[in-house]
Amino acid sequence: MVSAPTLHVVSTELAVGSFAMAGIAFLLAGLGSHGWLGMKRHLQLADHVAHFALAFGLLALPFAIITGIQSSPGEGLDHPLLINKMLLGSSAFGLAIGVLLARRAHGPEIWTRHLGRRWQALGGMAAVGMVLLTASLGGTYARGESLLSWLPFSFDTVPLMPLWFSTALLIIALVNIGLVRRQPSP
Repeated sequence: MVSAPTLHVVSTELAVGSFAMAGIAFLLAGLGSHGWLGMKRHLQLADHVAHFALAFGLLALPFAIITGIQSSPGEGLDHPLLINKMLLGSSAFGLAIGVLLARRAHGPEIWTRHLGRRWQALGGMAAVGMVLLTASLGGTYARGESLLSWLPFSFDTVPLMPLWFSTALLIIALVNIGLVRRQPSP
């Protein structure tokens, strides 16, 4: 029988790998939509990769969460790092859903709209960044090491997300919701 920590490693690698691929594709799509680096001709490919990888990462994320809870040595959310992981993971999940809904409502033409291309790329990369930060917190919790220990804030207290960061996330989410409600341009 496979243990919960082994399943957690596999599901986490699937989720983090998918989100990392989505982040690179969102960056390339954002650059391509502005015509930078000659990426305009690859915009459709970057769009499909970004959204497919984001959707696959969203499917893998619940498995990573469930196996992470099962393999945790404590009694649920008894450590500030785990609470921070929950807050960041939930925020990333919400942003990713908003990005996918906006893309579904407008199709690939979202990259031709002035407001759509910026917020689509920003929302996708923000969701990816929060998942990668969440994964780094898992390394801090399990092994006491992280790739992000050079950042100027501490992970040992619960209010990791300051008010300005929460406000920025709310604005990105509201703009993506607004993009869903707007009719696609002909």
